Amino acid sequence: MNRAFVREPDAETPTGPLPEIPVPPPPNPVTARGAARIDAAVADLEARLATAAAPDTAELRRRLRYWTARRATAQITPPPADPEEVGFGSRVTLDWPERGEVPIEIVGEDESDPAAGRVSWRAPLAASLIGAVTGETVEASIAGRPLSLRVLVVQNGE
Repeated sequence: MNRAFVREPDAETPTGPLPEIPVPPPPNPVTARGAARIDAAVADLEARLATAAAPDTAELRRRLRYWTARRATAQITPPPADPEEVGFGSRVTLDWPERGEVPIEIVGEDESDPAAGRVSWRAPLAASLIGAVTGETVEASIAGRPLSLRVLVVQNGE
């Protein structure tokens, strides 16, 4: 093989400590489900650390530090008392141009899963919806594209 097509390593592979997982700044609102997931992650990591071999502990300890920090700042935040108002913890059905009815839930950052319809409260979509009420049309920017979204249904509470 011609040496021109062989990539030489740039440098030694780093073997030092892993960088910390960035912890988002407060506040850290979570749903009750989100708080339970954080607690489960901490318990799982503690259990795995108790039985892990020494070479495997660095990544587990790193993740445990992240989830412990998130648990320390987590604030279980209920949805708005007004059943028609969109807020943290609300489940909302939107009339989305070209997509029809789209359900989303506004959740904490660690609970976010856009593919499953769970949108972080810090996301631009959630920010445009918070404070809206059933029947209201809001303007949002999704991937730099302006959209008019109509709030069809708001569900607050379990």
